Amino acid sequence: MWLKKISTLSILLIICINGIVGQKASIHDKINADIYKEFSKAFETLDYDLFASIHSKEMIRISGNGGEIKNATTYLEGYQKRWSDPNRKTATIDFRLFERIYSDSLVSDRGIYKVVYTNDKNQLKTSYGQFHLLLKPEDENWKISLDYDSNENKTITKESFETAYPISEYKSYWKQ
Repeated sequence: MWLKKISTLSILLIICINGIVGQKASIHDKINADIYKEFSKAFETLDYDLFASIHSKEMIRISGNGGEIKNATTYLEGYQKRWSDPNRKTATIDFRLFERIYSDSLVSDRGIYKVVYTNDKNQLKTSYGQFHLLLKPEDENWKISLDYDSNENKTITKESFETAYPISEYKSYWKQ
């Protein structure tokens, strides 16, 4: 009799743990889809509307190397102008994280990005930078409310990028 109760409790515990793990995975999948998937797609297609849609209207943009702080309107207008140039070539941008701190109403992500673009001489070039995003939920999606990046005086490299974790490996970068 007691063996049957222990077996039943064990099964219920396993079901509960799987449910919690699945719920956490879906939260991270949602954040990654709302922000990083859409950000990358916007770069690849020069889709300004998509790019603007992942940013909060109250967003603050800080460029560490440029020494500038911009509001959302000024920051996004720069992309709208750049991407409307008919000669503009698309770029790819990939992200890796080394830290995510999560609450129900705020996410802090820190990581490394890699941008591959074609320069004026038609050569592929790669650049790297470190970023820190603060994300907030708005209209059932996560939005960027603060975006800071810097190449840290060109010390962010391919090795820095590869040391960080792929976006899909949230268990590696998530600080619980």
